Amino acid sequence: MPFIKVQNKKLFYAQVDAETASKDGSVLVFIHGLGSSHSFYIPVMNQLATAGYSSIALDVYGSGLSVLSEGIEDPTFDTIASDVKALLEGLSIRPENAVAVGHSMGGIIVPKLALKCSLRGAVLIGPVLPKPAMAEIFNTRIRTVKKEGMEPMAKTIPFAATGSKAILTQKAFIRALLLSQKPEGYIALCRAIAQAELPPYANIKCPVLVLSGEEDKTSPIPDAQKILSDSRPAAHSLSSRDLTRPTDDEMPTRRVRDCERRRCAEACESCKRRKQRCDGRRPCARCIKRGLGHECHESQSASNNGARRILASSLPSPDPDRLSNITEQTTPAGSITVGNRSGLTSVDEAYVDDGTSSSLQLLSNTQPERLPRMSRLVQDTRGEYMFIGDSATLSFLQNIRRIVRRSIGDCTLVDDPLRHGIVEASPETRRGWILSSAQNPPPRQSEQELDYLVKWYMQSANCVLLLFDQKELDQGIRKWIEDGQDIADPASSVYYLVFAIGAQTGPEDKDDLAETFFNYARYLTVETLIEEPGIVTIQALVLIAMYLLGASRRNAAFMYLGMGVRAAYAIGLHRHDIASLFSSNEGRAREQLWKGIRILDLFMSASLGRPPSTSELRDTTNPQNYSACNDLSMIFELILTDVYAKRMISPEILERISKHLRRWTAQCGEGLAVDGIEQDDLIRDQNGEEQPNIGLIHLKLTGHWTVMLLSLPFLHKAVSQHVEDNEQSAQGTAKRSSSSNQVLVHSCLESAVRTVDLLQTLVRTGTIPKRLPIVGNSAFVSGLVLGAAIFGDFDNSFPLEKSLHAARGVLDRFSRYDAVAKRHLMILDHLQNACDIYMDNRARLRMERQRHLVNGLFGSIHTIGKSPLRNSQQPEGNSRIGSTDGIQTQPQTPRPGQVANEMTEEQQGFLMEGGEQTEIDVDISADAFLGISPNMLWFDSFDTTMSLFPIVDTQIMGDEMMANGVNNQE
Repeated sequence: MPFIKVQNKKLFYAQVDAETASKDGSVLVFIHGLGSSHSFYIPVMNQLATAGYSSIALDVYGSGLSVLSEGIEDPTFDTIASDVKALLEGLSIRPENAVAVGHSMGGIIVPKLALKCSLRGAVLIGPVLPKPAMAEIFNTRIRTVKKEGMEPMAKTIPFAATGSKAILTQKAFIRALLLSQKPEGYIALCRAIAQAELPPYANIKCPVLVLSGEEDKTSPIPDAQKILSDSRPAAHSLSSRDLTRPTDDEMPTRRVRDCERRRCAEACESCKRRKQRCDGRRPCARCIKRGLGHECHESQSASNNGARRILASSLPSPDPDRLSNITEQTTPAGSITVGNRSGLTSVDEAYVDDGTSSSLQLLSNTQPERLPRMSRLVQDTRGEYMFIGDSATLSFLQNIRRIVRRSIGDCTLVDDPLRHGIVEASPETRRGWILSSAQNPPPRQSEQELDYLVKWYMQSANCVLLLFDQKELDQGIRKWIEDGQDIADPASSVYYLVFAIGAQTGPEDKDDLAETFFNYARYLTVETLIEEPGIVTIQALVLIAMYLLGASRRNAAFMYLGMGVRAAYAIGLHRHDIASLFSSNEGRAREQLWKGIRILDLFMSASLGRPPSTSELRDTTNPQNYSACNDLSMIFELILTDVYAKRMISPEILERISKHLRRWTAQCGEGLAVDGIEQDDLIRDQNGEEQPNIGLIHLKLTGHWTVMLLSLPFLHKAVSQHVEDNEQSAQGTAKRSSSSNQVLVHSCLESAVRTVDLLQTLVRTGTIPKRLPIVGNSAFVSGLVLGAAIFGDFDNSFPLEKSLHAARGVLDRFSRYDAVAKRHLMILDHLQNACDIYMDNRARLRMERQRHLVNGLFGSIHTIGKSPLRNSQQPEGNSRIGSTDGIQTQPQTPRPGQVANEMTEEQQGFLMEGGEQTEIDVDISADAFLGISPNMLWFDSFDTTMSLFPIVDTQIMGDEMMANGVNNQE
């Protein structure tokens, strides 16, 4: 094998000669990145040989076959550059004929080499820009490798350092490269990166080409621009073709006919301002020529438009290859990055704080984890199957049942006779409603009755489907009544639907009237509007969906909304620039309608676990006419498409979404007026009566739901691991659990607790709408989260039991009229029963642990005689609950020197004081940290079967079944 000795160091290299004589005698010198070797370049070198180029590649000292030698100092980038120079001299290659190519870490070595000798050219591929924050990053990596060897790197980097189109063979190749490294050599090079200083790029005399991918987090575009701006201006225009071909300045520009002329899609800010032609590069040729290369950057509008283009292609697709390429991309240094999306542009950098760094630091020490696959099919009464996905509450509930069964065995929750069903209402008017509605129009209402109906529509739709301004709606209805309520008026369907929703949600029992209004409005919609897409048609379809949602007919609502979405796309509601072509009133109506569609679509998509039908093309972060609802909908879309559609959570995705949430929280108050939401918790209606601000409550509930939805997989993992540790502890094989995701678990639990607290304002009010699907869903999701957390012993850190009882109270308030709320109440009752059993078993087990102390002091009084109650007093699930040194917070037998009530460090990490999250002191920035060791949570199959669930008609879920459910708990 070819080795060369340089100052007592034995360096391995590979050389591939050109198949034909080189025209200019240039030789390419390849320098690999951290954890790699010369093998990384072998395929490229063979291709270059056929093109007439010779090349060499070496294993830098400490990598591959160039192992460390005793008595030789550890490598630095200066010594490595000297090694490469000596290699060139040893192979009789003149430096002026050498073009050095460095990848990642090699991008630091090549500039050092260029300063030591006169190279023909330098190519930096994804170069690492040395920064002070990198020291702690690579020191952390050093500690990991010292402790566990190269296996942790080999487990994470092949998945994180490959592109979206990478095949398994390529990932296996990277794993092989990493495992071929000697830990001591890898550590030495990590130390070199940690101690690296910024090379003096301005002193480089040869041409420099920097290649940096838009998706590369380790070497982002701004870092590449800094390297270029620090170098000579002439370096910017060098490309691989420039080695043998004239530069662009030497080539005349081909004249383009006007019909073929195309504008640059992303002109820089400077060229836009001067109205000059831009080549789209960064920096562009004009800015370089004017000496303004360092100021050349993409304009904000172009950046946002680019984001919209990426988003437009991110609609869910059944093609797994396309789905994997939507936004998730990977980088050479082990970080996962997501394509630029709305609301995640550079403006987010202002919202980076130590909390983000703390959260991501806790993720760094864990390896990729696998979670249960939660998707499933639901079978209706006709035998058809419907999809219920990972984000659905039913999916989470099924996994809670698995945890409960494993923890305490059979109980009312596990053995629920409706556990395989989903509640759907079946109206009495299902058949023949069209003919019946045509022959029996609804009765005319008095002015007072109409005011009642409109009032409660506005109350219930606030922030959810507020399609109309109150004043404009009142005026339109009055004019419609004055015209005789002409059914030929296209608005008739809309007004009848407003009345239907008002009757459905108002506190009085007007359900029969609501159904009459609804069926007649639906008849008019089918008769006059359904085949003509327009604003009124879309309003009618969306209002139908909202009514059906409140009537516990979610699948029907989902289908009607789908028609509304298609019609919205047909008339361009998804494009803000089209709305600007209309009058201000019509443009505002279009924007309000699109906002309502988005909210309803994302709510049903998340609650049913189905892909969203809409995708946002607007810049939701634009301060002009900023809408808090639109921006929050964008966050929801990101969670559904970047997390649940991909079935994976990475630190990069968490960081991006957390930035968006922090920015939304900071700007939310500015967008409430645009959404028609007042800022006070309590507001006064037209009669001067104080009412809860349902619009603000809806907005806050949705915000908390986004946090729970994002962090729910981490809670599931923590609780499942805790239950497993309890089982292993009972067998004496408990393992220490990782608390690296505790901030995410805390976030999920805190959002659930605060959701329930927020809802107390609503339920304490005397008069509120009797149906609020979003409120009921939030109460149910929070209840499931709180109940699941009890099985992870988080009730010592959070008020779980009290909050679970409060969540039940919210559902109890709506259960009289809402069949879905009634079913959810039954489930929470079963879950509360299971939690009571678990907590009783846990308390008795703790008591048993102290039994030897009590018996030694006073004797075993309870063993006197033969009591039939003795055995029954033992906890049924003792064998299922054991101690562990992991994430649980239950008291344990103190260690020597530890006070009985003193908590371990892991337990203290889970405690919260005053309801606020414990502060974690981490100084590493989130962006820099992502380059090390991403923690990925993968949604994977729990078992090989997919559960099938029938739809349960609400008519069978009457008082008798409720009574049976209560009796089973007692």
